[in-house]
Amino acid sequence: MALRSAAAYSLDEWYLTINRIYLDRNFYRDRFSLFAHLVEILGGLSLLATDKQKPNVTPESYVPKALAWWMALCGKVGVRSVEQMVWQKFPGVCSYCHRRPHEHDTCVERKATSPGLKWKELAVLGETHLDRKPANLAAWQEMFAGIYPVTATEDYPATVGRFTEELGELAEALRVSPIAPGYFLSEAADVFAWLMHLQNLIHSKRHYRESDRGAALSAWFESAYPNRCSDCRNPVCTCPPILPGTLGRIAHEIPKETTSFAAGGALLSQEEAIHLFNLGARSLRMGGHELEITSSLIRNIHEGVAELKALAVTNQDVARAQSLDLARSIERVEELAAAQRITQESMDDLARAIADLPVEGRGAVVNFLSGLSSSVWATVLLQAVNMIAK
Repeated sequence: MALRSAAAYSLDEWYLTINRIYLDRNFYRDRFSLFAHLVEILGGLSLLATDKQKPNVTPESYVPKALAWWMALCGKVGVRSVEQMVWQKFPGVCSYCHRRPHEHDTCVERKATSPGLKWKELAVLGETHLDRKPANLAAWQEMFAGIYPVTATEDYPATVGRFTEELGELAEALRVSPIAPGYFLSEAADVFAWLMHLQNLIHSKRHYRESDRGAALSAWFESAYPNRCSDCRNPVCTCPPILPGTLGRIAHEIPKETTSFAAGGALLSQEEAIHLFNLGARSLRMGGHELEITSSLIRNIHEGVAELKALAVTNQDVARAQSLDLARSIERVEELAAAQRITQESMDDLARAIADLPVEGRGAVVNFLSGLSSSVWATVLLQAVNMIAK
């Protein structure tokens, strides 16, 4: 490969080159980390739509960067061939109307009558058009220019907006990939297609010659990835996980004095976060007693309130009371217990709702709880009810 011009590399050769260079650096990153970086890069592309200027940020350069991170993500997911993945969905024609160039009305009609893609027909077209399969990166850009030509009135905002939709679909595909990996293959192909279209839109806006289509993209890849990392210059990248030069490229920094984990700072320490976000008590204080929260106790509470819920419907005295507070309290405790959680507040609310019932209704609930003699929680709940009712 080293003896050939990089401009002649096939899409799969670039795919292998990128992943070989950054194999070690990306090894411990999961697919969601790589996806987050792809979103960051596409954030740079959004500057095309807003005409916003940022220091040291050239939006046009973010298309090839996004393409490189797309390849890294595909490598992490384990795609065998990105060429085959894209060709399977775009075999030289539009996925829906099967035309080149794409025919809008035909696409709309086919989507209305058959929302899904006709994968078998696309596979036949792929075999039939195999001689038209692009041989290099520039040829892929040319192919998509032929399928989805840039219109005279087309502008960046609509195209960049479509990326938001495609990223959402790719995010969903990543989320469900452990049980439905096929979604990723389809959505990743769409992201590639839109990257090519955006590059073609840039080509049109810059009034480049038709004969030069794809040259800028190929030249960028050849200079950025000369079979080695462009930063550390090693065949296998040894750069630190976060390069200093990338800090603040898109995001804005906030005042340093607020970015502290110390007390009063803007960030929570790990211990503080666990304490703040942990929905569930470690102990219950009711009726003058303190109970340690255990899985066994939560299971007993869950079983007991489920029966209490049924009693509130079937027992005439309780049902006649029509206590909305009691129904809500039972529902809340049941939901928490089902999630292996319980809170002091939820149990206090339950005790208060029972205590507020009319005498007949409260008596029926008290009799029920008294029957749960082996349940310590029911005993202390009764004591709490009696203390409130006095």
